[in-house]
Amino acid sequence: MKRCLWPTLLASLGLGVGTLAAAEQPLRVTLLGQSLIKVDLRTAAPLAVEQARAYLPADSVVLSNLEVAIAAPDVRVEKRNAAVARVGPEVLDALGEMGVDMLALSNNHALDLGVSGLMATLDELTARGIAHAGAGRDLESALKPGLIERPEGRYALIGIASGGVQLSPETWASPQRAGVNFLELRADGSLNPSQARQILETIRAAAQNADLVLVYHHNHYWGAPSAARGVPLREPRSRRYETPDWMRQFAREVIDAGASVYWAHGNPALHGIEIYRGKPVFYGLGNYIFHAVSHPDRFGPLAFQSAAIDVEFAATGRLSSIRIAPLALTLDASDHGPRGTPYLADSEDAQTILLRLAHLSRRYGTEIVVEGNEGFIKPSTLQSDP
Repeated sequence: MKRCLWPTLLASLGLGVGTLAAAEQPLRVTLLGQSLIKVDLRTAAPLAVEQARAYLPADSVVLSNLEVAIAAPDVRVEKRNAAVARVGPEVLDALGEMGVDMLALSNNHALDLGVSGLMATLDELTARGIAHAGAGRDLESALKPGLIERPEGRYALIGIASGGVQLSPETWASPQRAGVNFLELRADGSLNPSQARQILETIRAAAQNADLVLVYHHNHYWGAPSAARGVPLREPRSRRYETPDWMRQFAREVIDAGASVYWAHGNPALHGIEIYRGKPVFYGLGNYIFHAVSHPDRFGPLAFQSAAIDVEFAATGRLSSIRIAPLALTLDASDHGPRGTPYLADSEDAQTILLRLAHLSRRYGTEIVVEGNEGFIKPSTLQSDP
């Protein structure tokens, strides 16, 4: 991993190697589930915002996926369908107040308000200084990393989308078309080689110019519907709870190309955590905010369990710690916000979330230790090899 800024700065000040070792700071990111946010939580759920400001550290770069399109009331847009809600830019101010610094846009809702809605979203993010990646006015801009510069180093975010009935080819960014940075899983089970190559080349280039490269992947290839009978109204693609082999292989290619973190959403439930070549792979962080209009039984109770994952790297780029703060999303609308508003989990809620995540991660050789209402990945597994 290439260190930037500090050696040059210190040399210009005439400081020696010993001072350099003392001056370099760790790099820290906090990863969240996806944010399907439709109302300003500063007014609808001020306690949730207050809690977020406490559990999302100010010295950490905080990331989520923006699962809505944004447009002010006076912006002309073309809704994808009648069920799509126009979401106002005030929700971005709410996310910023909660502590979010970077947002991925590569998902099946990026064009809910058409191309004009995507352009409005980009404009609102830029106006607020919120770094973003994964969608743009053409393929070059959709591939382009979002960047944050801090005294300890440079953070780069790259966003990818895969699958989903709404992500048809006309929503894929191209040299002549606005859209998302798409990665197609072909009928034969292989990834589109041209798309995969462009993404990996972008990661390699980013790794030469950033201290941490954070790769986000929104996946909706959930497999075929199950024939088994279950809860009425439940999403029938039961394999959505399984991390597919192609995704695990692609995550390794992403890390091999120079990424520091691979972080995914799509199926709104927590998936396991793997450490590959000393880099963390989060196969699914579920929902952070889930203001969905679908019936609660569609995705079931697992859609309302979440976590904020605090990841720290030493100045050398070595993974040094991972801390897990479990979150519980509200199950119904109330004075404390719409259904799907996040609060810190405690007691049995916290234990249920942490123990399930520990079970899912153990299959990848990752050991999570539960201490009270928090989880920690055992130091002995942080530097595991493939």
